[in-house]
Amino acid sequence: MDRILGISDRTNAALHALALAEKNGGSIPAAVAAEQLGVSPTYLAKILQTLARKNLITSSRGIGGGFSLKKPAAETTCLEVLETLDGPLPRRACLFETPVCATKKCSFSLLCAEIEARVTAELTRITVGELARSFTK
Repeated sequence: MDRILGISDRTNAALHALALAEKNGGSIPAAVAAEQLGVSPTYLAKILQTLARKNLITSSRGIGGGFSLKKPAAETTCLEVLETLDGPLPRRACLFETPVCATKKCSFSLLCAEIEARVTAELTRITVGELARSFTK
């Protein structure tokens, strides 16, 4: 599925860490999130530090420190997190790396446009708050 959506492992980890923070009252230490997600604490801390530098979350050091959501989870979209870490979604006009159709409007080109529109709409609709509600812990 990751090849279809093009969501990186780091964006996936970030989204789940933010959802865990929401479930934890809005903040969570990176080490705690990393343990729950089964990823390296150093790896997750670097991802969350990137989000903090880009003002999507805040960080605090020391005892009781960690990463906190800067705005309500219901207002943070998956697309916002993805674009913060990975940039805009890739645009594809063809399934081939180099388009081969003379018209540039073959059925696959139309399919690519439709998929892009739907993925963008869904990633905009789905929020960190919605992801958090799907966690059982």
